[in-house]
Formats: sequence, structure tokens, C-alpha cells
Amino acid sequence: MRDLMRPLALTVLLTLSSQATAFSDPFNNYQWNKKNHELKNGQVDQGPWFEWWYYKVVIPESNKAYYFVYGVVNPWDLSRITPASRSYVGFGDFSRRTIAEEQFSPGDLEALYDQTSVRLPGAVATGEGFSGTLHSAAGTHHWDVQIQHQWTFNAEGWLLGTGLTDIEWYPAQAAARCSGVIQTQGETIRFANAPCYQDRNWGKRFPEWWAWIVANQFTGSPDTALTIGGGRPHLFGIPSPYEGVCIGLRHQGQDYTFRPMDLDQVKVDINFGKWEVSGVDRQRRTKIEVTAHAPPEAFMDLQFMTPDGVVFHDYEALLGELTVRLYTREPLEDWTLKETLHSVHAGIEFGSTNEYLVKTLFNRSLSLQ
Repeated sequence: MRDLMRPLALTVLLTLSSQATAFSDPFNNYQWNKKNHELKNGQVDQGPWFEWWYYKVVIPESNKAYYFVYGVVNPWDLSRITPASRSYVGFGDFSRRTIAEEQFSPGDLEALYDQTSVRLPGAVATGEGFSGTLHSAAGTHHWDVQIQHQWTFNAEGWLLGTGLTDIEWYPAQAAARCSGVIQTQGETIRFANAPCYQDRNWGKRFPEWWAWIVANQFTGSPDTALTIGGGRPHLFGIPSPYEGVCIGLRHQGQDYTFRPMDLDQVKVDINFGKWEVSGVDRQRRTKIEVTAHAPPEAFMDLQFMTPDGVVFHDYEALLGELTVRLYTREPLEDWTLKETLHSVHAGIEFGSTNEYLVKTLFNRSLSLQ
């Protein structure tokens, strides 16, 4: 418990966050009201808004997985006129099936526009690490983690930051390694060089549905990372006629990207309990097939109240099974299987405003594309 009283990395990270670093990624920084800030016009955006920094850590040797989130909803609503308005810190322990969140006034969040720096009461996140302490009915949860960046995947490509869709998703640290300590419910977990991940979400409105698959711990291939995400977003408040996902794979030092906005062919077929995604690049030289699976008991329902007060349900597992098949071909030849990759530490998620009992999801079939 002594570490709970002296979060050393909190002090270190506060110092780091005041300095420009190699991770001063413009899309990993604060996005709300950014244009007004840059124009110095004194105006403040007051429409619906959500924004968060999400981290996950997997510890393969003990088969444990955790997530951490720092965010804000309707940051202009300092008086909390709208029930959904808040800033918050969240923590999840998948082995214990624990979900904890502490909420604050929107004005309690401090974030910078020129670097990754997020501060909330008792918590801080930067491009180099994240720490915090929160309390829940399950007890006290404390973490103090350093993160080493490995790979950024621009999932949206040229579409990122254009404002054409009402939600943005950016895996700023699609692959990373983490070291530190997590204390939860009387247990202390120390780890070094564990596979971890950090992404960003921001925007005005949640999608009609959302799917997410990530992994950077593959058997026999420690430097491989996969990131998949997408769904059916809104365009200027109207549900988009398009639905699909973007796929990024980093393998043996090479990046493979499959993005519909780049005219690549991407298909999604989700039967709850099994996620199937495939993509072919626009030159028709590379193909990827991804199959992911986790049992019902691996999922937790992570609930999030959107800016307009609607609860969005993220059914998420962080210890799923994943197989990736990568194909190549030469002109006028058939596809040749280049690589088969396997992970048992994959993050898998499906999100919707519809609430389900997780066990019944596996008896349903959703053909999304």
C-alpha cells in the first residue's frame, strides 16, 4: 500500500508532460475547440462532444489484461446542465471482471493541444506513460506505467481530421511495450516489456455499430501487430450508407494497410463470438484474412453514456484468440499464402446502443457487410 501513497511516476509524468517530446503527435493531443484555440478568436465550441485516451496492457505470462481510460464529455458544460457531461478516469481488470470509473466535472480535465498531456484528479497520461488512483466498491485501484512507442497506424488515412464523419478513431500507439505496476483489490502486479496499446476517440456522435480487433503478441513473431476498427458512422448527423473497417498489419518491418477510403476491398462478417474480416489492397497484390474468437465469459459490457445521454454498450474481451493469414500474388498468378500468424492475447469488441445478454449474443448472427 506504500506505493499508493507515493505515485512516483505521477510526478515524473507531470514533468515529462510539460516538455515537447518525440510523441507530440497532433492527433494524440486535445482535439476539442482546437481550431478556435489556434485562431485565438476567443470562441468556444458548445455542441455535443466526447474525447478519450484509451490504454490496454496484456501480461502474457499470467494471462492478465487491463484497460485504462481518461476522457471528457461535453467539456464546455462546466455547470453539468446535461446529465452526460463529465470528465472521468476508468479502469478494467478482465481476470477479475472488475470495472471501475470515477467521474468529475468537465472542467477538471486539463489537456494540451501541442503534446499528449492529460491530467485529472489523481491521474495523468502522456505519450510516455500513464498513472492514476481511483476507488470503487471493489476497492482501490492504482497504476503507474511507462509506455514505449513502437508503431502508429493511421487507420483513417486521408480522412483523419477532416470532420467528414462524426467520430474519429486513431491508434496512436497501435503497438507499444509497457513496464510498471498495477495494484488492485489487494494484489500487486509488476511487469516489464508487456505488450500494450493506446488509441484515441473523439467526435460529436457515436456510430450505429462499432467493431475492434487488436493484437501485438503473436506466437513466434514478437514484432508483429494488428489493428482493425470501424463500423457505421454518421456523416453530418445522418447514418452513413457505408459500413466497414480499416485494417493495419505491421509484420517483419513492413506495413500492410487495407482502407476503404483508399479503394481497397474490405469485408466484415460478424457472428457474435466470432469476428471475420478480410481485405485486398487496391493493387490486388496483397490479401489478408482475419478470424477472431473469444468465449462468452471473456467479454465484459463496458457502458458509456454518450453526449446526448444514450448508453452505448461495448462488449469487449482482451484475451481472445486470433488467426491472421497473409497472401501475396504476382500478376496473372493465384494467391500464395505467405504467412499464418496466431495470438491468444487479442482484443475483440463489438459496440452498439442495443443492450444484449452476452450469452445470447452467441446465438445471433449479424452480417454487417
